[in-house]
Amino acid sequence: MTLSKRSVILILFSILVLNTAGIGLVTYLPKYLLYLGIENPVIQLVMTIFPLTLFVFPPILGKLSDKFQNRILFIIIGALGIVLSFVLFLFTQNLFLIIALSLLYGFFGAAFRIIFTLYAELVDNDTRYISYYNAVSTCGWFLGSQLGGIFIDVYGIQNIFLFLILFSTINLGSILLIKENRTLILSHYDNKTNESRNNINEVKTISISVYLGLFFRNFGIKPIMVVLSIIMGFHISSDTQVGFLIGLNFLIQVALMLLIGHIISEKNEKLILILGYFFSTIAILGYIFSNSFFSFLISQIFIAFSYSMFWSATVMYIAQNSTPKNKGRYMGYANSSTFSGGFLGGLLFSYLLVVFNSNYYSAMYFMIIFPVLSSISILLKFKQHSKPKLINK
Repeated sequence: MTLSKRSVILILFSILVLNTAGIGLVTYLPKYLLYLGIENPVIQLVMTIFPLTLFVFPPILGKLSDKFQNRILFIIIGALGIVLSFVLFLFTQNLFLIIALSLLYGFFGAAFRIIFTLYAELVDNDTRYISYYNAVSTCGWFLGSQLGGIFIDVYGIQNIFLFLILFSTINLGSILLIKENRTLILSHYDNKTNESRNNINEVKTISISVYLGLFFRNFGIKPIMVVLSIIMGFHISSDTQVGFLIGLNFLIQVALMLLIGHIISEKNEKLILILGYFFSTIAILGYIFSNSFFSFLISQIFIAFSYSMFWSATVMYIAQNSTPKNKGRYMGYANSSTFSGGFLGGLLFSYLLVVFNSNYYSAMYFMIIFPVLSSISILLKFKQHSKPKLINK
């Protein structure tokens, strides 16, 4: 069931549009920095700034949205700030200002990500609707990588921020139409609790292995993904083809997200998590040995399966094991685990590029082990849906 079909539809549209812009920034900012004449190790370091802010702020902002019981205010601030960040990016080519704007963008991005928490509450944590959200998210990434590549081929990399401003402005307009009926959300939750004549004892029931899995996986592969367009560019000359390869990953994820939403259960979510992380290891190996369009294509298929599996299982597990009073905090922890891994992994990757004289392939060998650690942490520590304890009245 949904508590507001209008708001659910608007959120899905918002995610589609903003992810179109978001992936455009992550995918093509390295190429833009290369256009400015910045060296590869510095490019990797700049791209590491994004997960730094997304590591620090999600738990804080999520907890504040729990405390004030107001999600939409943070979401609007995030959407407005993202537009402002892209506008400022448009008017600078200074490296230090770009780094400062990356930090600013990360803060506003963290605020906007609370939108998933609101969405989960509006759809009553239904796995089917959550799979719709994940599918629409990846569809936006597909569109962004495709349209971004075409835009660059036509108008040049120097104009990429015009593309990002357009889509982020459309997103802001849709966000302003969303209405959060907090009273309805809380009363619906209370009614469900009262039906069973129990109160939920709000204790931490999320297995720590979920956060460890996110951390290690993103430590190993996030730094590679943010410069993937450069790595592909060593063997593929067309930005449209590179955009297709990056976007194909997301296109496959659309179907997989929908599929997993229908098949996931307590019995198989642990297996889905383990396989999802293991496929990330295979993908890294694929990127190392790929030297043509078709070899990169196979690697992209593996990464599509990887993300669809572990991320779907993770957010569904957290959504169903949290309440309106703590959901923002727990989702904040998940985002923080994701981006702290990306940040620290990015620092290591940047250092390795210096050590190996900007050789991406030598540095990538060191990153293979970390998705394996994710699979091991889930295998040893993951607890099947630990439901919140019930206390009789």
